[in-house]
Amino acid sequence: MGGVEVAGGDGELAFRLVQLCNAQTGRPLTDDELRLIGGHPGQLD
Repeated sequence: MGGVEVAGGDGELAFRLVQLCNAQTGRPLTDDELRLIGGHPGQLD
């Protein structure tokens, strides 16, 4: 995810969530947003 390291979580689900968030906002996600998605993808789905 763009060089931002995340611990744990489901990588495939996190990647799909990042794609959806990026498509919705039309802007790149911040490092904090990427960490949130990467660390808790099941809670955000």
